[in-house]
Amino acid sequence: MLLIKNLPFTNVVANGVATASLPVGMSYNRILLQLGGTFTKAMITDIKVRMNGKVIFQNTGARLDAINGYRGRASNASFLLIDFTEPSAKVMAEQFIGNLNTAQGVSSLTIEVTIAGATNPTLESFSEVGPPAALGVVTKQLLFTTSVGGSGKFPFKLIDVANRGAIIKRVHFAHGGQVQALEVKKNGVVIHDNIPTAVNSFYQLDYKKTAQANLYTYDPCLDDNYTNAIKTQDMVSLEFNVTTGGADTITAVLEVLDLLGNM
Repeated sequence: MLLIKNLPFTNVVANGVATASLPVGMSYNRILLQLGGTFTKAMITDIKVRMNGKVIFQNTGARLDAINGYRGRASNASFLLIDFTEPSAKVMAEQFIGNLNTAQGVSSLTIEVTIAGATNPTLESFSEVGPPAALGVVTKQLLFTTSVGGSGKFPFKLIDVANRGAIIKRVHFAHGGQVQALEVKKNGVVIHDNIPTAVNSFYQLDYKKTAQANLYTYDPCLDDNYTNAIKTQDMVSLEFNVTTGGADTITAVLEVLDLLGNM
């Protein structure tokens, strides 16, 4: 593996969208963003990674930092990690499945960072890269948002039969404090049984994962065995039902392995 400095971002301003193009050819494992000036992760209101123009990875700075914290990745006020790998996977082959192979089938790879309210910001990026390889499955982070008007149990549609084929590693439900439990059903069979937040958090802690405030994480791979990921190829239905204690807006971050053109 190599650690290289990427080409500079353009339009790094107090309020705007900074953009960087990454050269194709290598396999990208992770990208490190370095922030300078009066510029915090909370001021990153959107991050998009595009491959061949298609958004494959999207999040805010603060929410991505929380997800990295759950996964046990390092945290620093000046750095933000975009990770396409699973360094803690028990099987070495699973550590790098989903990294961005760009040697064949990829014509462009770009990062867009939306900045809001910074003062004299600076932004640089560095990439951990591996040997060239042709495009295969890629790691995606996809966003779905819904609002609920009060307390109760509500369905949250994330993926339907038309999108099947993706492999779900995790789903993070970012909320304003009202999500109390989650139920997951595959083909009508309960696979996560309306588990309360406190139980879910302790269960994850026992597997060395750190639950984050206002982030309910459904993680079938919390033991770092990715054969436990949810395969959608054989599904007829996949249901996520959230229990809330009051009105809230919930954004689900879907972490999947998928073909570039599928979702």
